[in-house]
Amino acid sequence: MGWGEQGAGGEQWVSPAVESNYDRTLHSLFQRVYHALAPGGVFIFDVIVPGQVPPNQIVKSFTEGSDWIVLVEKQEDLTQQILTRRIITLRQVGDLYRRTEEVHRQRLFNTTTLTQALNQIGFEVEIVDRYGQFNLPPARVAFIAHK
Repeated sequence: MGWGEQGAGGEQWVSPAVESNYDRTLHSLFQRVYHALAPGGVFIFDVIVPGQVPPNQIVKSFTEGSDWIVLVEKQEDLTQQILTRRIITLRQVGDLYRRTEEVHRQRLFNTTTLTQALNQIGFEVEIVDRYGQFNLPPARVAFIAHK
């Protein structure tokens, strides 16, 4: 199974060899965006960085309504730079409850590495923790890259 392929539970699998290819793909994306922008153009995006979960811990939380509940477990694998969220949803359907479960895996990014990659291409980079007055959630940062 390679990057982008899903396992039986919907999870994404990433190996160190594939990770290198992923970095090249990301660099290629940055280059294409840079060349597509007019001089003075702006490329804005946000990423998740480490810090949502204390090291070597699983954080559990829930949200509920009158006929549903969502349970979430979060864990960071700093070696693979992956945030894993296990989400269980229970919702009432008639007199019974329907249960669904999904696993989300998302890459964690290093701000210094991304900034260096964008600078190498020619972008001037600003890192912010909000879009205007909208604060980003914890452990998420936005990049404003000017051509």
